[in-house]
Amino acid sequence: MKYAFILGHNPQLSVAEILAVLPVAKTIEQSNAFLIIELNDEIEAETLQKKLGGTVKIGKVISEKFTPEAIFEILKNNQQSNKLNFGVSYYDCPKDNLGMKVKGLLKQADISCRLVVSKDKALSAVVITKNHCFDFMVLANKFLAQTLAVQDFEDYGNRDYGRPVRDLVSGSLPPKLAKIMINLSSLAESKIILDPFCGSGTLIQEALLLGYSKIYGSDISDKAVKDTEVNLKWLKQHSGINLSGTNIFKCDVRELSKKVDQVDGIVTEPYLGPPLRGSEGILFLEKVIDDLSKLYLSALAEFAKVLPSKGVVVIVFPSFKIDREVIDLPIIDEIKKMGFTQVNDRPLLYGRPGQKVWRRILIFTRK
Repeated sequence: MKYAFILGHNPQLSVAEILAVLPVAKTIEQSNAFLIIELNDEIEAETLQKKLGGTVKIGKVISEKFTPEAIFEILKNNQQSNKLNFGVSYYDCPKDNLGMKVKGLLKQADISCRLVVSKDKALSAVVITKNHCFDFMVLANKFLAQTLAVQDFEDYGNRDYGRPVRDLVSGSLPPKLAKIMINLSSLAESKIILDPFCGSGTLIQEALLLGYSKIYGSDISDKAVKDTEVNLKWLKQHSGINLSGTNIFKCDVRELSKKVDQVDGIVTEPYLGPPLRGSEGILFLEKVIDDLSKLYLSALAEFAKVLPSKGVVVIVFPSFKIDREVIDLPIIDEIKKMGFTQVNDRPLLYGRPGQKVWRRILIFTRK
């Protein structure tokens, strides 16, 4: 069975997450817009969509011939007592009149229907959800897929903007990225996860919602620890999550091994440096990079003490985009000397055009 995944704004990161969650998947075709995979077993699309942070839609490939008849047959078998709403989304191919042809066939069959359209070539998760419509995807003029699940934009918005504390300085990690990072760890839900730069608790929140129950969170800031505790209490009230296995405490990451015996994995976003406007001089940037390099090396040295062999680290590094130059922390070789192996050779970047500091996600395992 073939399935289509519509990728988020950072496609390489989205693909890496999907393949981490579905390691047995066979890649059929990939672009910056979508991934087609083949699986031996059927998937529960709604459940999988909730698990993935970087996927906008999941659909099942129904044909490699995108004819109006193929869509008509599916809609005919899903007649509703009221008007049937449907739409057609196009990825990596031009928009055509396929939707109107389907509408014509439905009217000939005396099926009341409405063709849902938008100004974009593809219907968004918002449009699909608010119009309660069937969505069909034409992918590169090669595949026709029926959408089975879409990203829950309201739930993400509530978890990001609706919680009591949202600190843009210490806790600005987006929930979607937090979920992606946890999935990239490939840790079983029974394992112990640590976030030693917990900020306002986003990673811990998403780990709990993914089913992890043994989670440690720490931060050098009293405010961050308190913010995390407040947000987790809010999460418990709104979702019924059990917090009994969650331990939040104050700790300087450079003394982590004094507070923690052993964990199975570390998923975290450390301090990424001060906000940049693009006008900073080279001496300023060199100082920032030097300070951050020292912080990261101190942190990884402590991680090595609390992780077992094969223990995993998923961590955000800052990637500075200055004019046309990209500057990364020059410390990978030193990290490898500590006994870590870098898992992902391809860059996994999270950001948007115009940002001065992008997030670069790195995965390491302890030898």
